[in-house]
Amino acid sequence: MSFNYREPVVQDMQRSYTRLLDLHTALHPRVRTHHLDLHPRWQKSSIICQQSAASTDQADSWVLTYFRSREQAEVIERMMGKETHHQGVELDTYRHPVIELRMTPDYFAVELIVSPGAWWDQQNLVGKLEIAQHRAAFRSLLRELDPDYRFGFWNGTHLSDMHLTTAQLLKGRMLDDWMNTFTEGMDWLRIGKWYSIDDPILEPTTIMAEAFEVVKALHPIYSFLLWTGNNNFHSFYEKRQRTLRRAYN
Repeated sequence: MSFNYREPVVQDMQRSYTRLLDLHTALHPRVRTHHLDLHPRWQKSSIICQQSAASTDQADSWVLTYFRSREQAEVIERMMGKETHHQGVELDTYRHPVIELRMTPDYFAVELIVSPGAWWDQQNLVGKLEIAQHRAAFRSLLRELDPDYRFGFWNGTHLSDMHLTTAQLLKGRMLDDWMNTFTEGMDWLRIGKWYSIDDPILEPTTIMAEAFEVVKALHPIYSFLLWTGNNNFHSFYEKRQRTLRRAYN
């Protein structure tokens, strides 16, 4: 199996599509073997597409998306007030946290992205971070990442200067200060690794292991913020209110 990401994507989009699909074919068994609760788009024809959760209006990339199962996604969208989708109708992945592998002519990126459209899960994250122990847990998860992961609130399929590396983010109160500026339902939240197209790690002998290691590293943060019945911002809010009432009584 060959992955040569050095050929310009704009010169051969079809071959680039095929290579990203091959990457999925090799990655997905590893995702299952390691029991990562991540699922590709359920329609095989759209497993690789040009719809990135990083932007609602840019289509300059090939994108491989992993996110919650179709059943979980439909539950969340009903709670968000959307009608239940009929069989065969594609869900909008930008309404959910995703781990996205994205290829552009300049970069290969593997990112955890939570767009403003995934506001239910964004509220879940904000609700958790209002509690000291969860904020400490979030910091611990970030500390497990390599120091060159990029963290920020920008949108678009290209890297913005408005980001910090994890090494910068974990200094002093920087994480708290940045998260205090985050507005759910308005900002993108994203963290991941970016590679220039000529990075040696993108050679055929190393790209597979590298991509999987990044997906595996991002999964605990994905699980931390993902809304589930046992990871519910409403219960965090109620717990916080009870704590505050006890403190004032």
